[in-house]
Order: sequence, then structure tokens, then C-alpha cells
Amino acid sequence: MKKQERNMLLKFVLPVVAVFLIFFVYPSLRTIYMSFYKMGSLSMDPAEWEFAGFSNYVDMFKNPLFVKSWVNVLKIAVIGGAAVFIIALFFAVTLSAKFKGSKVMRAIVYLPNIITPVAMVTMWNQYIYNNEYGLFHELFSFLHLDALADIPWTSSEWAFRSMMVAFCFGSVGYYMIIYLSAMEKIPADYYDYAALEGASKFYMFRRITMPLLRDTTRTAVTFWMMGAINFFLWSRVFNVNPLAPETMVPANLMFNMVFGGSTSGGSVTKMNVGGGCAVGVFLCVAVVVVFSIINFLGNKDRYEY
Repeated sequence: MKKQERNMLLKFVLPVVAVFLIFFVYPSLRTIYMSFYKMGSLSMDPAEWEFAGFSNYVDMFKNPLFVKSWVNVLKIAVIGGAAVFIIALFFAVTLSAKFKGSKVMRAIVYLPNIITPVAMVTMWNQYIYNNEYGLFHELFSFLHLDALADIPWTSSEWAFRSMMVAFCFGSVGYYMIIYLSAMEKIPADYYDYAALEGASKFYMFRRITMPLLRDTTRTAVTFWMMGAINFFLWSRVFNVNPLAPETMVPANLMFNMVFGGSTSGGSVTKMNVGGGCAVGVFLCVAVVVVFSIINFLGNKDRYEY
């Protein structure tokens, strides 16, 4: 490499490396360091920090709210993910056909993704889940399904399921677009040849479409799992009590421990910055592990077109 080219490369690479070190590596190392100390607030002088060793991590795993938060994340990742991908794939296959109104239907399905989550939560709580005039109440009452019409969707018993339904509804369009983009790149000749051989639509979907969407599915699953592990905003604003275990997730728990949180009654939780940092470190490790597993499993039997 010529000296001039090397100098040009350094000019482009060094700013990126500097930004990465300052805004990612340093905060990550700082968080790991802080997770071994006990401190009352972020503004506390480091000289006043109390070394705690691994006690923050031990206390974290003993915390029933931490365990509950990961159970909730697992439900979102597995149950919610299965529902989202099945529905998204259904819409993608259906709307990939060129028929009148298909583009309008794509826009309608994708629309929830351009609405801020806070507005989505307000819409679901006030106009869909409301037990007096909400959509579900009115619809089930009209169908004389009184048991479903009387379900208290925003109660502590139903809060998590209601939140997951609303979140999955808003996520379908994003993954539908990903699948649609990938399906449009599959050569039409493949389907033409299969049709000449007498293959059915379902056989072509199973033997042509799905194998060629394997890399796309791996990428989509990666996005979904990362979003599930770092699930935060919906948990924070969906329930009137952000500390309710029914909708608690690790990111929300970390936020409450680092910055403090108040219950619906106005009481404030005790801040434990070191414990919150421990939760953050565990979240980071979980992301790396899940990402590695997905990519390891997804690299097998790759198809190209």
C-alpha cells in the first residue's frame, strides 16, 4: 500500500475508532468497573465508593424481580417472536403477489412502525383495552361474548399479555418489509421452472422460498432477540406502575436501580447504582451470547441465488 493511500485510510479510520473507544468501549469498561462497587448515586465521589466484589451479582440473582424480568423477556422473545414471524411471513407472502391495492395494504401493515411507542401505548390503553368504550369491549359485546368483553386488559393479571399483544402488533410490519424485500430478490425463473414440473404453491414455498430466506430469517431473528433483551420503553410506560413485576424487564429494572423509581403510590425505590451496573453487564453478556448462538446456527447449509 502506498504511503499516500495509507495516510488517507488512517484519516478515515481513526475518527471512527476514536468515536468507538470514547462512546462504547470506555462506558462499557466503566460500567463493568462500577458493578463491583456499592454507591448511592451516580454523582457520588469515586473516593466514597465501597468495594463490594461480586456481591452485586450475587444479590442480582437472588432478587426475585430480576428473575421475573428475565422470565418476561423470555416470553417476549419466544412466544411473541413466534407470533410476529408467522404473521409477518403470512403478510409478506400474501402481499408479494401483484394485485390491486397490495401497496396500500403494505403501507397499512407497516404504519404502526412509524408511530412513537408512547402514542401506541396510549392508543391501546385508551381506545382498545378500555373496559368502558374500548374496541375490544365494544366488539366482544356486539358479538355477545360477554366473558371476553369483561376482561380487565390493563389489570395486573392481564397487563403483560396485553403489553405483548400490543408490542407484537406494532412489530409485524417491520419484519414483513424485511421478508418482502428478500422475496423480491428471488428470481422468478425458479418458480416458473417449478410450476412447469407441476409443483404446488405450498411446495414452492417450502422448497424454494423458505430455504432462500434462511439468511434473512437469521438477520430478522437477530434483530428481534436483541430488541427483546433490551426491551424497555413499552415496559416503562405501559403500566401505571413502572415497578410492577408483571411487566418488569431487565432494562427497566436497571433503570430503576440506577436512577431510582417511584411506585403508583409515590414511594421511591432505594438506588443501587452498582447493582444496576451489574444488571447492565449481564444484559451485555446475554446479547453477545445470543448473537453468537444465532450466527453459529444460521451459518449452516447456506443457500445462494
